[in-house]
Amino acid sequence: MEELSFLEKLHNLQDTYGYIPEREISNLAEEADISRAKVFGVISFYSMFYTEPTGKYIVRICDSLSCYVNDSEDLVKAVQDYLEIEDGETSKDKKFSLEVVECLGHCGEGPVMMINNKTFTQLNEKKALNILKECK
Repeated sequence: MEELSFLEKLHNLQDTYGYIPEREISNLAEEADISRAKVFGVISFYSMFYTEPTGKYIVRICDSLSCYVNDSEDLVKAVQDYLEIEDGETSKDKKFSLEVVECLGHCGEGPVMMINNKTFTQLNEKKALNILKECK
């Protein structure tokens, strides 16, 4: 059986817990015979790894130049107001986490929002809020 790569192990931990707990960072460091700081460095390098619990729905809104010129700033504000959280925060009920990101790779279709692994393009405030209301 093929041994998992370091990144595959991190993905498996993330899939199991929804984030990578401190104790698993220590276990992985010991198993790989590297410092905890190096493990944490890898985790913090990749924006989709988390060391703290996140919401059931991770909402990412692109605010790069191409989305910004299509009013992503208004979209971000509307979503923040609706969810009652700021960038980098998780709602009190642990349903939503919000991340304003640099690029989601749909530069000709902005503004763009991603919820978990599903991408929504050509959004306006009303469309975005309707999508969020559908999250159960």
